[in-house]
Amino acid sequence: MATLNPLEKKARSSFIKGLVIAGIIGVIIIAVLVMFIFKMNGEEKQRIAAQKQVLVLKSDVKSGEEVTSDLLTTELANSEVATPSALTMAKFSELSMITDEAGNLLPVRVIAKIDIPAKSIITEGMVVTEDSTVTDDLREQEFNMIVLPTSLEDGDTIDVRLRLPSGEDYLVISKKKIKLTDLGGTFSPETIKMNVSEDEILTMSAAIVDAYQMEGSKLFAVKYTDPGLQAKATVTYVPSTATINLINTDPNILHDARNALITRYNNSYNQYRSGIDNILNGKDESSRESSIEAGTSSEIATQQSERQTYLEQMYGE
Repeated sequence: MATLNPLEKKARSSFIKGLVIAGIIGVIIIAVLVMFIFKMNGEEKQRIAAQKQVLVLKSDVKSGEEVTSDLLTTELANSEVATPSALTMAKFSELSMITDEAGNLLPVRVIAKIDIPAKSIITEGMVVTEDSTVTDDLREQEFNMIVLPTSLEDGDTIDVRLRLPSGEDYLVISKKKIKLTDLGGTFSPETIKMNVSEDEILTMSAAIVDAYQMEGSKLFAVKYTDPGLQAKATVTYVPSTATINLINTDPNILHDARNALITRYNNSYNQYRSGIDNILNGKDESSRESSIEAGTSSEIATQQSERQTYLEQMYGE
């Protein structure tokens, strides 16, 4: 074996020292990387553990529009954005159902208070439950005798009011979301649709007849400017005694609604009904009947004409 000269020995020694130092540095780097990975894994586990399933909108919703389950999707969100007020599907289900006096679960509408853009996390403060429940007596009904606002659009929310020739003004039904009537590609300028309960149907019928009998009266709609934030207005119109008697015996009217109408009649007749009766009592019966007949005939003619237009547009008949 050849003997190394001093320079070779020095070079070999330096090489070995370099390898040792590189090995030590490598071990240190690996240890640091392992610690960093463990730390990242721990933080990731904490982040995942802190995540919460929340409801996110699939598409834009305007103030006053209903928020239905098909508009929502469930996503995981960090605790920074998934605040305690963020709705989960379980919370949303609780909001959209109430229990009646008999213990039955009834659905209610969840309404947006504000305009909510798509991909927003829904919080409790963004929505409100509408106090009208989906009951067995709820029906969609068309009305073509109400004077409509010029800018009324499909999905707007309205009150229906009755103004007398004397200037007295009564609120007939409150906070109703309307649908414009589609005649097969175009909207009717006169007819709207509303979901109304049995007591509201009879109340509207009474108000329509009152309006027909009083020349110079006006049954008209007024729009809510921000229905998601604005509370339902208080109804002040009191139907006639004949209508109240019918309501009292109508088996299709829910118990609470019947009691509310009768209580309003008993407590508010002098304030809200006497003015109407005073005007009606000043007209002879034949004149009143003639006015009702003319108004009803106009309703029927409008409905028949629009039905014919709808059939022609949809089926070419």
